[in-house]
Amino acid sequence: MLAGIYDPYLDTLGGGERYCLTVAEILAKNGYSVDLFWSGSPDLLPRATTRFDLDLTPIRLVPDIFHITPQRLELVEEDSDTKPSFSRPSFPPSPLVTKFKTTRRYDLFFYLSDGSVPFLFSHRNFLHIQVPFILKPSPLSSALNFLKSRFIHGTICNSSFTAGFTKKYFPKNLSILYPPVDVAKFSPGKKENLILSVGRFDNILNAKKQDVLIEAFIRLAQQPLAKNWRLVLAGGSLEDQAKNSYLSHLKFLAQNHPIDFVINPDFSTLVDLYAHSRLYWHAAGYAVDQNQHPEETEHFGITTVEAMASGTVPLVVARGGLPEIVTHGQTGYLWNSLDDLISQSSLLIGSPQTLSKLSAAAQAASLRFSKDNFANSFLKIINSSRA
Repeated sequence: MLAGIYDPYLDTLGGGERYCLTVAEILAKNGYSVDLFWSGSPDLLPRATTRFDLDLTPIRLVPDIFHITPQRLELVEEDSDTKPSFSRPSFPPSPLVTKFKTTRRYDLFFYLSDGSVPFLFSHRNFLHIQVPFILKPSPLSSALNFLKSRFIHGTICNSSFTAGFTKKYFPKNLSILYPPVDVAKFSPGKKENLILSVGRFDNILNAKKQDVLIEAFIRLAQQPLAKNWRLVLAGGSLEDQAKNSYLSHLKFLAQNHPIDFVINPDFSTLVDLYAHSRLYWHAAGYAVDQNQHPEETEHFGITTVEAMASGTVPLVVARGGLPEIVTHGQTGYLWNSLDDLISQSSLLIGSPQTLSKLSAAAQAASLRFSKDNFANSFLKIINSSRA
């Protein structure tokens, strides 16, 4: 059996990329030969293996056919004011023809979508939606999406939050499959007075808002009970650190405060950070109207689950998919304002008994997001689609 996977954002090595690459690993372990459509840096798989601790050895990289410049025969895939020419000049094969000839060879295709619908022609085609966009398709786009959707056998969302928006556009065979977290590889260590936050260092879609956390920590650190605590900000930087203006801004804000930066950590470094931290902070979605801009929230929150599996108590924004992970007052805290975050953190710092109780509960709650549960659920979804 042959499976194809497409994720245009693979070089970011974020949570969505871990999702897609875990799907690749699972398929490879269950009898599929797996092709990953990618024409970027050829060292992608070694970097992803180091970052996510996945076995990607069997995965093959094949040319990305989905970034071909549209030709006349694929005008149906674009919103364009250009009228198609009905003459028959000589030109290279259309991307639509290429997609047909290429994808029809596959038994299964898994495609990470930004809300658009591709033409896929494998035996079983699945869209993965991880961003809850509010779409406003034109009548033409709606008609074309309806046509393309006839080739789609299932839509898989990463959370109920995402599914709540997605079902308006892709109601057929929609499943919710929480991202995989290899919780067995995380465990509590000797805890230190550390507050950890993990997220990429950029200020684009679904920004992690480390600047907000720096502000909150500076205020928290003024309290006597927090004087021996440190904030650790860990995450990836796509560009060279020296050229990352947002990262430079964060470091400027953190000057002269007990705040550490860990850039592009490998998996073992992250495991160690989680193990030794007592609190986990997460600010993605802060001050966002999630009904108007759901894409700017955290759509699930893999790092939050990793923290919980390590016995690190999460304090996360009460928006997006995060409330599906954290039960307020039982496995962590949900917050809406910096005052909330600071007061909740102060409570836990000043009450070791409460901190210990929530730590144990958080670790137990993380098990429902295990990689084994993900694999079993994913295989059930794709096998139920067999003709």
